[in-house]
Amino acid sequence: MRGKEKGVIAVSAGAVGIGASLGFFPGFLATVLSEDLLVSKGKVGLIVGIYFGATGLGSILSGKITQRIGPRASIVIDMAVVATCSFSIAIIGTYSVWVISSVLAGAAYGLSNTGTNVVIGKVVSAEKRTLAMSVKTSGVPLMAALAAAIGPWSAKQWQWEHILVVNGAVAICVAISALLVLPNLAIDSVKQAENNALPSNFYWFGIASFLLIAGSQPLYSWIVSYLEDSLDASSGFAGIVTSVACFCGVIVMICNGLFADKLGSKSRVSLLMALLFSSSIAVVLVSLGPALGISFVIVGAIIGVSTQLSAIGTMHACIVDKAPFSVSKATGITMTGYYLGALASPPLFGFVVDWTGSFAYSWIGTVALLFAAVFAWQRVGRIEPQN
Repeated sequence: MRGKEKGVIAVSAGAVGIGASLGFFPGFLATVLSEDLLVSKGKVGLIVGIYFGATGLGSILSGKITQRIGPRASIVIDMAVVATCSFSIAIIGTYSVWVISSVLAGAAYGLSNTGTNVVIGKVVSAEKRTLAMSVKTSGVPLMAALAAAIGPWSAKQWQWEHILVVNGAVAICVAISALLVLPNLAIDSVKQAENNALPSNFYWFGIASFLLIAGSQPLYSWIVSYLEDSLDASSGFAGIVTSVACFCGVIVMICNGLFADKLGSKSRVSLLMALLFSSSIAVVLVSLGPALGISFVIVGAIIGVSTQLSAIGTMHACIVDKAPFSVSKATGITMTGYYLGALASPPLFGFVVDWTGSFAYSWIGTVALLFAAVFAWQRVGRIEPQN
């Protein structure tokens, strides 16, 4: 890749990673937040659900906003919102501020998702598309790995508010990098490209992405609490397991990007289906942890996170494959379904755990959703690309 392409991909990875941070932190800090804010784990999960639900609703408008102001400005605005919300949570530190910040930062996150897809679609060639989208998407698990490894430990050593201050500072750095590195794409050219109609039955992208994330999000949001509560693991060890799974996932996702680009656009959806099937089997291994031992949870977490991340990177490439002349609109539809799934999954998972006193029923539900996602992506594969 050329230096310009590498710079664009690196900044895009930073934007989607930090943009998603406020949606992941509550899950990694669930135990300490539950005690400090005097709320149940279900309500902590609700913060996560609200964040990604707001992203889903915000994604409806993110395509139009990106067309109007351009992808670079969209990304900078999202980073400014993340920084403001992070500092507000750190200073005020109440459950209400967490909820309000989740709404604002979640809605703004749609701008980074759409903006990064548009700019990568313009700058990176089709032959490197899945690799570029996978590296971009790796920003989220890298952020999650760092937060999972350091978050629970630092929250007990100092205060969880310090994590939010650091997050806000990093968001400012990413915004400055976006202004310096990302090309100032002509807004008129973006608008002209987006005037094309989407392929018939494109709504299946929204349905399939909903099922994908609804069935896999708990591997991030609840694995730490699951290890602590069901297998008596320490918060530090639980964080390390999640961190290792995320780092392994990044490596597998990038290798998958190289492999998917060699397969070509016609085989990417089939590859995505195989990845989701593997992820569902991995969740089964995770659910068997109390009976078979913590080693099954570790193996399942690594496989599940790796295949899920690879599927998401492939999904972004499939969006551009099927709608190369309407990337903003196509991303908006796909990510609306995606984040509405993220809205439903974490709080429902947490409330079922609170209600039943066990994680088992929640894990069974996630497996069922992942199986359904495989069949939904089969329908996506029948969609004819734009000409």
